[in-house]
Amino acid sequence: MSRMLLLIDTMYHYDREVLKGIKAKLDECRLRTTLHIDSIKNVDDILKTHWDYVIADFDKPDRLGVIPKLNTHTLVYSGFNIESPPPNVSTLVNDNEHIARLALGQFLHSNIKNVAYYVDPSETDAKWACERVEHFARCSKELEFEYFDNVLELISKRSFPIGVYCPSDRSARKLLNYCTDKKISIPNQVSIIGTDYDDAERMISPVPLTSVDISPYILGQRCLDTLLKAKASKQLVHEKYKPLKLMNENSTKSEKNQDDIVNQALYFLHNNYHRNIKVKQVTDYCRVSRRTLDNRFYYAKGMTVHQYLSDLRISKSKELLRTSNNSIESIALQCGYPNQSYLYQVYRKLFGYTPYTYRQGLELVENRIVSD
Repeated sequence: MSRMLLLIDTMYHYDREVLKGIKAKLDECRLRTTLHIDSIKNVDDILKTHWDYVIADFDKPDRLGVIPKLNTHTLVYSGFNIESPPPNVSTLVNDNEHIARLALGQFLHSNIKNVAYYVDPSETDAKWACERVEHFARCSKELEFEYFDNVLELISKRSFPIGVYCPSDRSARKLLNYCTDKKISIPNQVSIIGTDYDDAERMISPVPLTSVDISPYILGQRCLDTLLKAKASKQLVHEKYKPLKLMNENSTKSEKNQDDIVNQALYFLHNNYHRNIKVKQVTDYCRVSRRTLDNRFYYAKGMTVHQYLSDLRISKSKELLRTSNNSIESIALQCGYPNQSYLYQVYRKLFGYTPYTYRQGLELVENRIVSD
């Protein structure tokens, strides 16, 4: 019978769920292993005992000095990227960029242009919170949202609607309390997304809270999977854990046709339309079939993925024609068209005029066609 040491704090709900996931995976694998949960305060006993496996929560600083001394198959999990992991240790870290993408996909679905973040003062120094905010800020700018650092100032200016991402449900719930006190409409004026899908925070939230469900139970299962993979390959394994579900509640535009797969597709489309991508790349990113994605996309947006991509490229090309001095060839390439000639063909087919004509101020032709 092998022995597995868990350096986790079961006083916390998150770690208890991780423990349940590890135990469920052990049972599924029929691995004959006894689990031992210990405190780092018992470091002398821990180091004197032989362990076959170790799984540790890397986010607790008191573990850092002990983990390298455990000469066995060891995995640490963390809520943020570990730039310099301990030697001879495998890692599983939350993919915080993916979390930011899920939130931004929701804001794209809701046609929100102004976005910001909010972090409760008690969490501003947490590495996982800082990393989530950094990814959210960077991805927002890449997708050409109007991004703001100071959400409370933005709210005071009443620059509605605003989409706000919070790196935890605690921060989201506190912002909801603030908005409720100020009689700000949720989600019509401020749309809020938290992280963790924390039962306790959702229970006391003044509005049902939309949140990225990290699912520590599944994280626990992945911890054991990664540890066993490292043992089988006799190599260290460093992987990222991607939460797949954004739970839509009343703090966002909680329509009946919300769909996480569609939100993921929207993020990918807005982030890659300038490349010569096809629908196949979108389905690969979302890990679904073309038929499934088109059906779900049509239900949510009233059009197929191909139609949405075409409309997005046309819209971006018109924006560049109006606002930039770039050549039409350059604009075509920036919008994902293979060349200027292709863009000309698209404009003639859809509007009956060329991109050059549009740039010269004949946008009124389009308005007449619409009104007719």
